[in-house]
Amino acid sequence: MIQRHSCAGRPFSSSRLRKPRSARASMRALLGLCVALTALPALAQSSVQLYGIIDNGIGYTNNVASAVGAKGASRVALATGFGSGDRFGLTGSEDLGDGTRAIFTLENGFSGINGTLGQGGRMFGRQAFAGLSNPRWGTLTFGRQYEFGFVYLSPFESWTQFGSIYGAHVGDVDNTFSTFRLNQSVKYEYSPMAGLTLGALYAFSNQSASGGSNGFANNRALGLGIQYQRGPIGAAATFLHLSNPSASAAASTNPGGAIGDEYTLSTSLFYNSGFVSRQDVIGVAGSYSFGDARVSAVFTDTRLRYQNGQDLRVDNYEINTRYQFSPALFAGIGYIFTDASGYTGTGPTSFASGTRPRWHQIDAGAAYYFSKRTDLHASVIYQRAAGDATVAAINAFGPAGAGVKNQVAVLAGLRHRF
Repeated sequence: MIQRHSCAGRPFSSSRLRKPRSARASMRALLGLCVALTALPALAQSSVQLYGIIDNGIGYTNNVASAVGAKGASRVALATGFGSGDRFGLTGSEDLGDGTRAIFTLENGFSGINGTLGQGGRMFGRQAFAGLSNPRWGTLTFGRQYEFGFVYLSPFESWTQFGSIYGAHVGDVDNTFSTFRLNQSVKYEYSPMAGLTLGALYAFSNQSASGGSNGFANNRALGLGIQYQRGPIGAAATFLHLSNPSASAAASTNPGGAIGDEYTLSTSLFYNSGFVSRQDVIGVAGSYSFGDARVSAVFTDTRLRYQNGQDLRVDNYEINTRYQFSPALFAGIGYIFTDASGYTGTGPTSFASGTRPRWHQIDAGAAYYFSKRTDLHASVIYQRAAGDATVAAINAFGPAGAGVKNQVAVLAGLRHRF
C-alpha cells in the first residue's frame, strides 16, 4: 500500500515496509523543513519592468524658420517621436505589507533617428521619481515629475488622442504638452471614491533665502488637480503656479530650480518675449463617449507677468472628436482657437503687431494597429495666425518664416511599443 504526502505541493511516497534508518531520518528532516517553511512570514514581492516606445517616420512642413523673424523654407525630413515621444524606462514596485508598496520610475527620452538623448541631454529626462503607494492612503512621490496639466488635461486633447505632438496648443503656454517637467517635486494623489482622483504638488527652488541668492521662491512651482472618469463621462480641472520660472535659463539666477532649461526653447513664443516673473494656468476639460465615438472639450487660461511689469493672457479653446471604426482603426479631428491679449514682446522676440494676436488650428489624425504594440499613424496640422499675430508657430516644429501666417505639417510613421 502506498501513502502520499505533500510538502509545498510536491508529492512523494512511502511504503509500509520498514526503511533503513537513513531513509527514516531523511523523511523526518524533510517533514521538519516543511513545518518550518510554513511558519515563515510571506516574503515581500517585488517587480521591475522595462518598457518603451520608438516612433519613426517622415514629416513635411510648408515653411519653417529657426527663430521668429528669420527667413523660412519648406522642409522634408526624417522625423521621430512625433506620435509618441521616443523613450525607454524602468518602473518597479516592492510589497511592503498592509497594501503599501514602494514604487519608482526612471524614464529616458531619446531620438530614434540618431540616438541622442532628449530633454536637454538628461539620462532620465522624462521622469525620475520614487515613492510610496497605498490603495487606501494614496500615492506620494518625489523627483522629476509631470504636473497635472499634462497628466489630467492632455488626455482630452487632439494631440494625445489621435494626432501628433505638433498638434498641441501654440507655444505650449499651458504646458499641456509638457514642454517642461518639474524637478525637485513632491506629488500626492488620493482617490476617495471610484473614478475620482485628487492631486497636489510642490516643486522646490532648492535655493536658500540668504547668502545673496534670490530666495526660496525663485523658480519654484505648486499645482492642484482633480479628475473624474466613470463610464462614458470624463472631466478634469487643474491649477499651476510658477514663481520666477525664467530663472531657469542657464545664464539666469537659478537654473537648478523647479524648472530646467526646457522653459526657454526657441519655439516657446510667449516665454521668450521676456523674463517671466510669474505664470498661472487654470484648465478644465470634459468628454463624453457614446458607442464608438468620443467628444472632448478643453479650456485653459494662462496669465504671464513679465519682469518689465507687462502682462499677457492666453486662452485656448479646443473641441475634438474621435471615432473607432474597428478594433484596429481609429481617426479624429479637432479645432483649437488661441486668443491672446497684452504684451507681445519687442524687436526680434515680437510675435504680433498689436496686443490681440490670435491663432486658428486644425488637427487631424488616424492610426491603424497591426498588433497591440505596433501601428502605422498619420497626422495633419494646419495653423493660421490671425488678429495681430504676425507668425504661425506649430508646436515644437518652429515658427514659420517672417511674414508667413499659414503653416502646414504632414507626418506619417511607424510606432512600436515594447
